[in-house]
Amino acid sequence: MNASGSDSDARGRIGAVFYASLVLSLAFVAFGLIFPRTLSAVLVAIREVVVRTFGPVYPVTVSLLLVFVVVLALAPVGRRRLGGADATPEFGNVSWIAMLLCAGVGLSFLFWGAAEPLIHLAGPPYGATDPGSMEAARAGMRYSYLFWGPHAWGIYAVVAIAIGYAAFNRDRGMLVSGALRPLLGPLVDSWWGRVIDTLAVLAILFGIATSLGLGAGELNAGLADRFGVADSYGVKIAIVAGLMTFATISSMTGLGRGIRILSLVNVVLCGVLLAFVFVAGPTVSILSTLGTGVVDYVAAFVPMSLATEGAAGDPWTGEWISFFWAWWIAWAPFVGTFIARISRGRTIRGVVAGVVLVPSLVSVVWFSVFGGTSLERELSGAVSVAETAGEAKSSATLAVFDTLPLTGLLLVLLVPVLALLFITSADSASFILGSTTTGGSMKPPRPMRLMWSFAAAFAAVLLLSGGPDSLRGAAVIAAAPFTVILLGLALSLVIMLWQDRAGSGRTAPR
Repeated sequence: MNASGSDSDARGRIGAVFYASLVLSLAFVAFGLIFPRTLSAVLVAIREVVVRTFGPVYPVTVSLLLVFVVVLALAPVGRRRLGGADATPEFGNVSWIAMLLCAGVGLSFLFWGAAEPLIHLAGPPYGATDPGSMEAARAGMRYSYLFWGPHAWGIYAVVAIAIGYAAFNRDRGMLVSGALRPLLGPLVDSWWGRVIDTLAVLAILFGIATSLGLGAGELNAGLADRFGVADSYGVKIAIVAGLMTFATISSMTGLGRGIRILSLVNVVLCGVLLAFVFVAGPTVSILSTLGTGVVDYVAAFVPMSLATEGAAGDPWTGEWISFFWAWWIAWAPFVGTFIARISRGRTIRGVVAGVVLVPSLVSVVWFSVFGGTSLERELSGAVSVAETAGEAKSSATLAVFDTLPLTGLLLVLLVPVLALLFITSADSASFILGSTTTGGSMKPPRPMRLMWSFAAAFAAVLLLSGGPDSLRGAAVIAAAPFTVILLGLALSLVIMLWQDRAGSGRTAPR
């Protein structure tokens, strides 16, 4: 198929990956509806096995991938352009950054920004310091930077560059299997290729379900705290269904209109919210938190990266290190492929800068403002929510916001930000699911995008079967096979770049 693709071409490529993904998805949903407790028990049990087996592998893999993309950007191959020397970007810089940010962070970004430092304040990493102390607050900030900084975005960059190069320079479509062809050869045309792409679909479904499910739970908790709305399964499903309806409408309009426009609006609103909290909050304390946090982060970069600060087998490692890296890895086939789709015409160096550097700086500023505000309010006694922040991040965030002036205006601004963060992630996911199950089409047909919007059903089933434990279990499980695939993508990209070293990076299909 030509790299540009068409709807008719996409329909012609519907095959084993689509049918296998659909059958497995429906079987999972049906099993969860009929045997919710059994599904919950199975997910938790598998999660424990995966953490014991892959837990130590996750931080090492993520660190290696970050080093890999930095070397790529600094090396001469960083000048290679996705699509060849004459390719031009489809989207402007602002639209491109807005879309990749909104796809990559999702609804969780807002709540975690204020709550995660508080959680670490109450339960310091590895129990290395006293809860509620200034040392615990500093540890909370540097680990927040770790979990949302360069390591996480480096995962996305590897997938984006490998798939983008294979798609735009070798006409292999937007497929994980296509990017692995230099490594696996003809095997990608056999059942091996179908299995790889089906695993990518399942990882996307589990990853998006985890975020949407946890996000719906946080929204429900916030509504219960603010308006007395019942904290129940039915309300959570209503939230998911309502927001997914808007996400589906957006996905039907395509990249250039729905997703791009909503992403731009979302970024502007998030910027206004960030500026408001910075000015209305403890500005001096926020700046101090930013400075101290960055210094601490840089100083502890290596031991945090390799999870060597705590004792072997420390439960904190499993609950935080393993889960967070698994969560990002589970999102990698979705976000990485989406970034690849919107990055035609950009150099490898430009993709690394845009996907790793810019979002990492945004994360540092975001957590410094929201986390710095929540820590100052907690340590000063203005609020006392650190002990419960882990159970209801939205309630902790709202409690902190209540201490700021013009709270009513802040809440009015918060509502569209929450909705758009949810919608932009969901419609981007349905777009990529449609693409992956139609042979890597650049323009998946609308009916396919509409059908994959049922990913919300995954969140509903997982919530029904066990709530947060099931959601976290799903992310950890989905990440296990894709960890191996990530390393394969990095090696395959090296092979492609080496093979094309004499030319401009644009080669004939092979």
